[in-house]
Amino acid sequence: MEKISETYQRPLLDQCSEVYDDGSYENHQQYHQRSLSGMVKNALQIVAFLLLLYISILLTIEGSSKWTKAVNDKEAVNEQLTLPQKALKFEQRPEWLRIQPPWNQPPSDEVDSAWDELLFSLNIRISSEELSLLNENKTNLVRVTGGDHGKNYVGVIGVYHHIHCLNNIRRMLSWDYYEPKFAHQKHTEGFSKEHAHHCLDTIRQALMCHANTALYTSEWDSRTHMPSRDLRSGAVTTCVQWDSLDTWARQRALVPGHYKYIATTVD
Repeated sequence: MEKISETYQRPLLDQCSEVYDDGSYENHQQYHQRSLSGMVKNALQIVAFLLLLYISILLTIEGSSKWTKAVNDKEAVNEQLTLPQKALKFEQRPEWLRIQPPWNQPPSDEVDSAWDELLFSLNIRISSEELSLLNENKTNLVRVTGGDHGKNYVGVIGVYHHIHCLNNIRRMLSWDYYEPKFAHQKHTEGFSKEHAHHCLDTIRQALMCHANTALYTSEWDSRTHMPSRDLRSGAVTTCVQWDSLDTWARQRALVPGHYKYIATTVD
C-alpha cells in the first residue's frame, strides 16, 4: 500500500499554522491587515492615476479637435473657389519696398494714365454658368450684351474694387486739381464725400480681413530727434504675381463703348 506522507495529509491552511506556533497569531493578524490596507491604498492610487489619465486624454482630444477645426476652417477659406484661381501665380518678395514712380508723384496726366491702366479690368464679363458655380444669386443682377446670348453679367474682382477706392481717395485729396476736370461729367456722385466714406470703409474691411502681421520698425531721426515716420520691414511675404491676375482679368474686361447694359425685369 502506497504510503501517504504526513505533510501531504495536512490541510492547506495547516501549513500556515506553523507561523503561529510561537504564539504570534495576533501579530500576524495585524500584519495581514496592514498588507490588505496597503493593497487597497495602491489600488486606489492606480484608479486615481487611470482616472486622471483618462481626463487628460479627453482634454487632449478635445483641444486637438478644436485646433483641427480651426485649421480646417482656415484651409476652407483658402480653398474657396474663385474665378481666377487656376490662373494665379505667387512669388516671395520683401514685405516692404520703397515707393516708386508714378505712385508717389503729384497728380498729372501721366499719373492718371498709370491708374487708368491699373484699373483697365475693373469691370469684367461673368457667365451665367460661372455665377452658378460660385453659388451667386442671379436675381436682378446687371447683365451686359455680348457673350452667350445676353447671359453675361457684370462682375468686379475684389482687389480692383479696392484699388478703385484708393484712386477715388487719391483724387479727393487733390480735388483742387481734379474738380475742373470732372465738372462737366454727367455723373459726379462718384466724387462725393459719401462715396469717399464708402471707399474708406471698404478698404478698412479688406485690410482687417486679410490682416498683414509682418513687423515694421522705425529708425531714429537725428534731425528731428524723433522716430522716423518712414516705417520699414525686413519680412519676406508671399504675394500674388499681379500680371497673372491682370492678364486673366483683361481677357474679360468690359471696355467702355463695346457693351451695353440689359434691363432686368424682376418678377
